[in-house]
Amino acid sequence: MRVPFLRSLPVRLAGLILILSGLTLLVLTELNRRAVERILLEQAEVQAATSTAAVVDGLDAVIGSVERLARFVARDLEGRPLTPDEVEKIARNVLIDSPNVHGCSLTFEPRALTPATERFGVYVHRSNSVSRYVTRDLATPEQTYWTQDWYREVLDKGMPVWSEPFFDRGGSERNVVRVALPFFRMVNNEREAIGVVAAVIELDWLRRLANVNEFSDTSYTIIFSRSGRLIIHPKPNYVIAETIETLAEKANTPDLAQIRQNILAKRQGALRYSETLPARRVHVNYKPTKFAGWGVIVGYDEAEFLKTQRAFRGITAAFVGALLALLAGIVILVTRFALRPLGQLAVAADEIARRNLDCAIAPPRRDDEVGRLTQSFRSMRDALKAQHLERRWASQSIDHQLRYNQLIIDSVSELVFVLTKALNISRINPAVRQTTGYTEVELIRSPLGRLVRLRPAAGENTATTAELLAAALKDGRSLLDQPAFLVDAHGVESAVRLTLVPLRDDNRVVGGVVTLRTTAPQTPNL
Repeated sequence: MRVPFLRSLPVRLAGLILILSGLTLLVLTELNRRAVERILLEQAEVQAATSTAAVVDGLDAVIGSVERLARFVARDLEGRPLTPDEVEKIARNVLIDSPNVHGCSLTFEPRALTPATERFGVYVHRSNSVSRYVTRDLATPEQTYWTQDWYREVLDKGMPVWSEPFFDRGGSERNVVRVALPFFRMVNNEREAIGVVAAVIELDWLRRLANVNEFSDTSYTIIFSRSGRLIIHPKPNYVIAETIETLAEKANTPDLAQIRQNILAKRQGALRYSETLPARRVHVNYKPTKFAGWGVIVGYDEAEFLKTQRAFRGITAAFVGALLALLAGIVILVTRFALRPLGQLAVAADEIARRNLDCAIAPPRRDDEVGRLTQSFRSMRDALKAQHLERRWASQSIDHQLRYNQLIIDSVSELVFVLTKALNISRINPAVRQTTGYTEVELIRSPLGRLVRLRPAAGENTATTAELLAAALKDGRSLLDQPAFLVDAHGVESAVRLTLVPLRDDNRVVGGVVTLRTTAPQTPNL
């Protein structure tokens, strides 16, 4: 009977090996994937922290230098008599000395410059004109600098103030930020603020600084002011128009608002959060600047750093699948080759179960467990075949008894034994019971040697009765009128003549018939 493919032993063995191998490979692959992803993310975090520090350092270097320059100008103006031309020259020199400054303004309180001058204010900024600089009068009715909030705030606080980003309309026509601080004069032994010096920085320079320190395709830089107003953002339309709070609300990321609070507290750090539009996992590093109270955020999409790993993961999955398929093929082929004799033995077992003991079993070709099993199976078949023949003879003994029943009846005066090939008694005639005194139950299946032994002639070898009779049956020859002794139930011996005739079944000796004829004592001659 052919076993279904899925239920065959090679397929089941291959399935077991595949499951165990697959689980092992999956576990090892997953552990390796997590380890590699952890290493990649750690490297990305180091790069993000380095980029954040670089942006902050560059920003501090620029705005720090601008603030120091404004302080130097403010100290230089204290107690110094000035004319309008000198004020304009000082503002122009600031631009010449500091390429990072886009514009410089000097504004004075009423009659602070000269007693005859009501108010004076000048703003010099860079331009693409031939002279490279443009000077604007801030004391005109259109400007009225003294009414501006930034001017009053600086005088009221008496300390440097960084403005929120704004669009310099009517000036450079760019997004800029301003640092302003007052300068003083000693009046009646007291310092009195007499004006404000301000330096303007354009925001495009900050964007270039952020772009230089990008370390991946998805990395971005956000710079915001103390109030949270966006100074630099990947989306230019967000600059000035949005704050960290509004951005957190739009992106549904309250972590951004928490970052601003940490910046105000002069803390730096890193965190991860998820964005919905687009859906991604974002990592950010943040750090406050030393000047102006600004904050810097450098973020990146974690998926970008893992895309190589994920591509490798797909390649690994394909490779593992192909490897498992190849392993399955090898296991099935090897097990089929190794266990093929078992299939033949299964077929032979089915034939033996159908009582076909003449089924062919190929001789073993390998000296291993399967080969020894095949040899044992052949030996078992031969033993069953011999046992079947013995049982067949026993089952056919009735037929033989009927066949020779007439002979037994006709020879009632002689002792008749029907023997198996193993010389065991299977039938007797009544004369045996009468002569020996044994019952039929006592004699059936007993060896003939229990009752009869041959009497060797003078000079012959004294072989046993069983050996002589077995040799005659094996050769298929008869023994005629052989001298022998018969031992009855009382142990009395009597001389007899033994005749053995083989019994055949399809030209095969399956037993024999032994007749014993008593020898009458000779009457002496008178």
